Amino acid sequence: MKKIIPIIAFAFFASTNYTGAQELLSEIRDIIPEKIRMEGFKLSRRQDVHIKGIGFRGRRFTNSWILDSQSREIVWEMDHADFRRRGRALEEFEDRVEVSKGSYEVYYAAFPYIRHKKGWGDFFGRFFDEIFDDEDRDEYYHDFKDELRSFYIEIRGEGRRYREHEIREFHDKFNNRAFISMTALRDDEYRQQGFELTKPMDIQIYAVGEANKSGTYDYGWIVNTETRDKVWKMTYRDSYHAGGARKNRKVNEVILLPKAKYVAFFVTDDSHSFRRWNMAPPYDPMFWGLTLRVRKASDMRNIKLFDYERIPEENVIVDFSRLRDDEFRSQGFTLKRPMKLRIYAIGEGKRHEMYDYGWIVDAKTHRKVWEMDYHNSEHAGGGDKNRLFDGVVEFDKGSYLAYFVTDGSHSYWDWNTAPPYNKEGWGMKIIGAGKNFDRDDVAEYEARKDGSILAQLVRIRDHERERERFTLEKDSDVRIYAIGEGSSGRMYDYAWIEDVDSRRVIWEMTYRKTRHAGGADKNRMVDDVILLRRGEYIVHYESDDSHSYDDWNAAPPYDPTNWGVTIYLVEDE
Repeated sequence: MKKIIPIIAFAFFASTNYTGAQELLSEIRDIIPEKIRMEGFKLSRRQDVHIKGIGFRGRRFTNSWILDSQSREIVWEMDHADFRRRGRALEEFEDRVEVSKGSYEVYYAAFPYIRHKKGWGDFFGRFFDEIFDDEDRDEYYHDFKDELRSFYIEIRGEGRRYREHEIREFHDKFNNRAFISMTALRDDEYRQQGFELTKPMDIQIYAVGEANKSGTYDYGWIVNTETRDKVWKMTYRDSYHAGGARKNRKVNEVILLPKAKYVAFFVTDDSHSFRRWNMAPPYDPMFWGLTLRVRKASDMRNIKLFDYERIPEENVIVDFSRLRDDEFRSQGFTLKRPMKLRIYAIGEGKRHEMYDYGWIVDAKTHRKVWEMDYHNSEHAGGGDKNRLFDGVVEFDKGSYLAYFVTDGSHSYWDWNTAPPYNKEGWGMKIIGAGKNFDRDDVAEYEARKDGSILAQLVRIRDHERERERFTLEKDSDVRIYAIGEGSSGRMYDYAWIEDVDSRRVIWEMTYRKTRHAGGADKNRMVDDVILLRRGEYIVHYESDDSHSYDDWNAAPPYDPTNWGVTIYLVEDE
């Protein structure tokens, strides 16, 4: 057996090492850790090309591949080659692959591919841990410089070689049918481009980004500018592996879009992007971002690009912008007819709780009709906790109260992590939506005295004890609407009703009678109807020394201006 092994090795390399008549199509050398190199070649006919090179043993640190420049799909990868060990850390590889006529890009990357919690393991582990340790990088680079200098790939065949700076010719050809190209994106980028389709069209979406099962980090989406509907979004579930690190994801699909105006977005977070990879790059690093193409070049005449205005200045109904720490804003408005309104809100939140957010309540019923939460918002760029809601909501005719609250940290010009892409938008805007919107159909909200109110004690502050008398001429149903503070079965800000004649408490706001009022768990509310006999009554409200109207020590309730109690006479229908 000892005599057979070298014969087999010799036979393998002898059988593949006939390159005399072939030209050098690509050669990449001088590869260093955490870098990617590229070249290209063009073939005028279908043929076999010969590939050989040297990589790191186990292929956990080095990878090389060939990419079809027009389909953007790989036609060969280092793993497909035959390998022979060379020295303590290297392997020689060699292969022959049949390739069609066309243009191709060749890549060689030196990045770790598999990492464990306790390092990389054995000799490879020491190599990676040492090479990627910032303090000792130079020392260990010197120790392994011979291995690093050995990395290369060489491709031979009959065609023309393209150097790295000439590859743009391939990309320009691919982009001949592209009307939007947001590519080679770096960290913390936010790109947008408006486009109008003058007829229904098939659109090819080609996107490369970053995502995992926990979320999306570098990704794109397309929005109908009139309806605010997302007609497409890049997600982990609807994408596939793009090569390299598992978090590299890719979309290459065709969707039919109706005639309309749209805006395409692509955002990147603060790590792992073009030329700033923190793990192995994708197969197509130059197209990290979003490309939109038409099927036929003649379709380009049916597309018009326009500058998209993120938040229009006209038709603004409510404007809470550039909010700072510990702010509480409210504004009412009245709609004279049912209509659609666009709500644009940027705030702060994590999976189970929001810290800076907005909501809207019906001014008459005091019921919440919309709220910004984690699940109906998306990443707003920058820090993970920056959240964005941008959508159209339908409202009935009536009056409404809009609110926005911020906590004591991370707000406009006082960020404690990376700010969102639209810093000035921190807060909320409500804007008239649709072509049929008429500003005259919206009026300022006027809080009129409700004739059915028997008694009202609201906007209660700390350390207050208020009371008000009311009289019933006959036995009547009354509605009690009260908001206060309570926890663990006990109330701290609460109301009760006393019969004047008997001095007996005939109703009290106990914890068991309440339900959550929105915001902090301790915000409690009652909205009940009870029967009171003819007579005279006193309604009381008492507050403790903290968490009250306009001085909250936790998230306020949905209807903060009614912190207190209101008694309504229920009219006979």
